[in-house]
Amino acid sequence: MPDRHGPMRAGRFEVQIDGVEVAGFRRIDLPRRYSEVDTGPEGRKRIGQTSFDDLTMERGIKPGATHLVDWRVAIEEGKADEGRKEIAVVLQDEEGTPQFQWTFSDAWVKEYEPPELDASADGDIATESATIAFDRMEREEV
Repeated sequence: MPDRHGPMRAGRFEVQIDGVEVAGFRRIDLPRRYSEVDTGPEGRKRIGQTSFDDLTMERGIKPGATHLVDWRVAIEEGKADEGRKEIAVVLQDEEGTPQFQWTFSDAWVKEYEPPELDASADGDIATESATIAFDRMEREEV
């Protein structure tokens, strides 16, 4: 029986890129939101510009799944239409029902990191990761 009164579990989520689910993500580091502090007249602290960290995404690499590297190559080649996408990260309850969604608008791959290969790492999963910059972040209950 699902625990409907406790906090959400971090391990049930899906990622959609331009409305299409992209499977295989192991870890998503959602960005921190924060505001700068400005000092106004008489030394009073004022709320400054709001900023966001980058979104980071890690997935197991597998044959034919070239979403992240293809997206980064489009950026490198200056293909603006292909380079900016919308990402949705959907947190699900124990039964797989969507509960929360974070949407990142005009997102693009700022950095792509291929897997680190190590012959002595028996059984480890080869992962690739991407650091994503974006223009806007929204959080909503679904």
